[in-house]
Amino acid sequence: MMSLLTLLLAHSFAHGQSAPLYTLKDLSALEQEKNFEEFLAHVNDIRPSERMKLWKDMYQSMAMEMVDYKLKTRDFSLKSFKQIEGIGRSSALANDEFFQLKRSLYAKKFFSECYSLASEQKRETSKEAIKACDTELNSFWFFSKKDPDIGLELAALIEKYPSTLKTWPFYQRAANDSIANLYCEKPDVQRAVIGKLTEESFDKDFDDNYKNLISRVVPDKCFTKLIPALRLSLQSSITNGLQKELAMNLLSAKGLLTKEEEDLYAVIYLLDGPVVGDKMNLAWKRIEDLSSSFKNRQKILEQIKNLPIIPDKIFKDPNLPRHKAIINLFAKNFPEFLNYYGESCVAYLENKSETSSNIASSFQCNEFLKTAREVRKTDKTEWVSDSVESKYSGLRRP
Repeated sequence: MMSLLTLLLAHSFAHGQSAPLYTLKDLSALEQEKNFEEFLAHVNDIRPSERMKLWKDMYQSMAMEMVDYKLKTRDFSLKSFKQIEGIGRSSALANDEFFQLKRSLYAKKFFSECYSLASEQKRETSKEAIKACDTELNSFWFFSKKDPDIGLELAALIEKYPSTLKTWPFYQRAANDSIANLYCEKPDVQRAVIGKLTEESFDKDFDDNYKNLISRVVPDKCFTKLIPALRLSLQSSITNGLQKELAMNLLSAKGLLTKEEEDLYAVIYLLDGPVVGDKMNLAWKRIEDLSSSFKNRQKILEQIKNLPIIPDKIFKDPNLPRHKAIINLFAKNFPEFLNYYGESCVAYLENKSETSSNIASSFQCNEFLKTAREVRKTDKTEWVSDSVESKYSGLRRP
């Protein structure tokens, strides 16, 4: 009596032997019927040596029909995604631009659905579901043509959800594209490039050569579009000391700052809370050098007056040793600035200033003027003029 295993093997062999292979004529008939499911199930029945133009054209046509159907019926199941990926990665259609565009369109919708559904799951399962989406997306991007527009859309998608994927690989293609000058005008791309430059500058093997760093990460036609954003970073009250330091290093490396600009940014850098290090020491020296040129101090003061907000983060706590040391540096070498700030604060507190938007808050003003009065008495150091001190003393404070 035959064993069960023998019977199963015999049946399997008989079934395999009897299953007919489809011919080109069969596939052609299926194409005419628009029967893409059966067509795609048997498209590889044709021997490689017989896969000529007709076979490839029919394959592309039916594959496109299938993706269109999946899109129309909103079939974004993992099974359908993998089916489309299998076709997209096949030697027959891997270089077919039309199918690859269709494949990318489906992938965007699939991943949007994937992350959306994953984020709606319970906390304990959501993390694993997000990880599964990450795995498929990472694989898709690796085997794709890395179209810059698709990359930007995928980057925006994974930034929307708690994905573990790094976004730079998706932005990198746009930053290095032949039309990078257009892509790099986009705020998201600029943020990504600056983020990458920041990350690389913190690498333990970084040699402080910012010129080489720029050329390694981003081409000139892209970096040129970052210049306004970097200049704005140097002037902004929102950016911190590290962000200002990076902007100075990048712009200086490309020779894009004049001496007057470097002096101005040194002032802003110190007043907005510098990072202890070489850049702070250089900024400190620049303020000391200003003591010998009243003309340069006046130029810088006029530029400060035109800023949306007067740089004053260190005045939030002027008694901190480092902050107090910086304020004393200005009192000795650039007293005009401290007095201007004091006058602006008094006008702001009296509600008489026509440029009150230049002041960040009444808190910084009160802390600065209150401490200025104290150091006048205890340290015999003048941060503001007698006139400003007198006006502040006359104010009725809450």
